[in-house]
Amino acid sequence: MYTNILTPFFLFWIWKKGFLRALIYPLLIVLPFSIIHYCMGVDLKTFAISHALFASTIIFVLAAYLYISRYASLKEVMRKILIVNFILVLIAIPFYFMDYKYQKIFWYTNLFTTQNPFTRLSLFTFEASYYSLLLIPVAYYFLFEAGFNKQLKQKGLILVMVLLPFLLSLSFGVLGGTLIAAAIMFWFNRHLFVRYRTLFNMMSVCIVLTVLTGLVLFIFFPTSLPVVRITNIFMGYDTSSRGRTIEAFEIAWLVAKTKSIWFGCGLGQAKLLLPAIMHKHFAYWGQLDVYRVPNTMAETLAIFGIFGVIVRLAVIAYLFVKTGVNKNYLQLSLFLFIFIYQFTGSYITNVVEYVIWIFAFTTVFPEFNVNRPVTDRK
Repeated sequence: MYTNILTPFFLFWIWKKGFLRALIYPLLIVLPFSIIHYCMGVDLKTFAISHALFASTIIFVLAAYLYISRYASLKEVMRKILIVNFILVLIAIPFYFMDYKYQKIFWYTNLFTTQNPFTRLSLFTFEASYYSLLLIPVAYYFLFEAGFNKQLKQKGLILVMVLLPFLLSLSFGVLGGTLIAAAIMFWFNRHLFVRYRTLFNMMSVCIVLTVLTGLVLFIFFPTSLPVVRITNIFMGYDTSSRGRTIEAFEIAWLVAKTKSIWFGCGLGQAKLLLPAIMHKHFAYWGQLDVYRVPNTMAETLAIFGIFGVIVRLAVIAYLFVKTGVNKNYLQLSLFLFIFIYQFTGSYITNVVEYVIWIFAFTTVFPEFNVNRPVTDRK
């Protein structure tokens, strides 16, 4: 990815900002595992390449943190992303009805269920779910802005610009994580709906539209692809949701066991071990072009073992308390979403996931602080 190619630039920029020493902390976490993996025996080529990619991810994450936490015009960046993305979505819609060679420029097709392929908006990214994940910080920011800021104009248009890309990309992992995070936020912040009428109206409209849409689809369009997929998810036939959740952990456990269930198999080794394991235990997946563990937490288990999972959760818990995530509504929402999402998809070097973690652990929008006076939320 371009984030890997630009690693030297990011590293130089971090050095210029005087934060090069901050790279020591992730190194101290990974180094003991790497030593153990090397002693257990690894394929040196993949081991070295994967360490280089992992290091480039860490460097980008630190650079992204410095940018997000220090850039004064972040709201303007959010606004530009929302507008440009929406324009591209409008351009992409006609391509859906074109021949596949043109359609694939903006749209992504894969086999979701055991019978039906489904085409979703991916907008220049390699996968629709990745595109949806990219939009999360921007979408959450504008949803809170529309709910809290009484002076914000054209709220209806903003909501359309936020929600339409998610509906077209139809990532059930992103949508599901968002719904769960919203339900938790709603339950623990019920008092806000008394103070913010716009927030109450917006939530009510979303709930009513969601319920009505679901009823219309299930009653009048029972064979439509969204209904088929939801039905297959609950019946256990959906290959995407099943592979990203339960089976991802089953695969990860088997991979880790080949070396050490406590310390995992090491960076770069999972893809060497996966083909034999997949053919033996998950033959119904067929012959795949690429073998990987499609779930961040499960991949952590495969690479770093049980101790790696414990360390990951411990770091998350420490940063939650240290940065006061629960003191800002936007941060807490992003935290809840990405905490849930890491159990349902993504991968360990996904820079988009780490950027969401950065937004969750950094107070860049204080107007959404819990103790902020009502009159200051604008």
